[in-house]
Amino acid sequence: MNLKAPPIREETRNRCVVVPLTNELSQKLVSVSLEHFHFLFDVQKVDFSLFVVVEGWLVEFIKAKEFSKELLDEVWSACLKPKGAFRVCIWKQDRPKFEAVINQIRSKKLSRLMAYVPHMDKKTLDVYNNLSASSQLVVKGGIDEEVVARVRASASQIVSSVLDSQAALYTLSKMITCDPTLYDHSATVAMMCAIISNEMVDRPMSEKEVMLVAECGLFHDAGKTCVPSEILNKPGKLTAEEFDEIKKHTVYGRDELLDSAKKGAPIQDLAIRVAYEHHEKFTGRGYPEGRKGRLESDPDTGIHLYSRICMIADVYSALLMKRVYKEAFEPGQALKIMIESNDDYDPVIFKPFVGMVVDSVKKFQNLAAPVTTLSYEKETKGKIIQVEPGRTAAESLRIAHEKSREKEKEKENENDLSEELRRKGA
Repeated sequence: MNLKAPPIREETRNRCVVVPLTNELSQKLVSVSLEHFHFLFDVQKVDFSLFVVVEGWLVEFIKAKEFSKELLDEVWSACLKPKGAFRVCIWKQDRPKFEAVINQIRSKKLSRLMAYVPHMDKKTLDVYNNLSASSQLVVKGGIDEEVVARVRASASQIVSSVLDSQAALYTLSKMITCDPTLYDHSATVAMMCAIISNEMVDRPMSEKEVMLVAECGLFHDAGKTCVPSEILNKPGKLTAEEFDEIKKHTVYGRDELLDSAKKGAPIQDLAIRVAYEHHEKFTGRGYPEGRKGRLESDPDTGIHLYSRICMIADVYSALLMKRVYKEAFEPGQALKIMIESNDDYDPVIFKPFVGMVVDSVKKFQNLAAPVTTLSYEKETKGKIIQVEPGRTAAESLRIAHEKSREKEKEKENENDLSEELRRKGA
């Protein structure tokens, strides 16, 4: 294998073990998401090494005995650079240690939120913490009978906890605003799927159905494990080829879950379908097949009810989320963006969802409902915005709204806790 010299400083080459990344070594590594990597800024020591992969080289960048915030800062800065394939890894054998650290820090962060942020619902945070632990098992790949049992138990807890919808929506959005590092997309989607399902007026759902929809939410992004982490975490604009690869996660998810089911994992057929369909839009502008409308009305080209629910939860959750390539949106801002393209969502599901979010904002934040949501019925066609190659619809909408967002009223001063978290770069 002919490799150029590793693109790292001489000081790093002298300090670290640097070897070519062979296929054999690749099989022994597991990537670390940037969200989980950032948790390490809250610990004083670890008992495992952190590696970086860069241009075909494996670098043992942080050994356990050398663990420091300064070295973490170096890795974080490199991850945020828009160019170059750079990812953080650990040995697969160290994954239980890493996950134990993440779970410990998450629990501490949630406890701090409960102590310092008004109106946070403890029941919601407890359920979320459990969902997030299950979500980690899904996204690491290799879904087996034990993982499915854990997911099912977490979905069941949502139903048995009898969450207050408004309190849960407020708690999730406030948690993400105060400390974005706590965000777990699949856990949030699962909880929102359950909330939406519980509030279905036109088509009431049984507890068993609500549990299954939540389960689908936990599995919906299983295919992301097959997308290269350097694409998922890329701070800059995606190329057309990279965006196409991202879109394949729906196919990867279906195939991953099908393969696990064939090996004995008791995965529900509907979970497999939702993993494949959750980016299909009501108007037919989605992917991978361009399905449209309701399956109940058109069995050949329609979208399943659970997929239509998950799609709304997925988009709203993604807009609330702070990522390396985008800032987080407040609930009102997220709704405005979604309403601009409201044709993409089943109105029977979307309209009550908008009402729930608005009621939650009004009840717990003492704010007026976002103007756009109140004029929902007048905006049946939405605004047409061109989606450039390499950008998602949410990104394109965000760019279109940038100027108007700058004119919006500045956010209320957050409490000391959220200010401290922001200064840390959370």
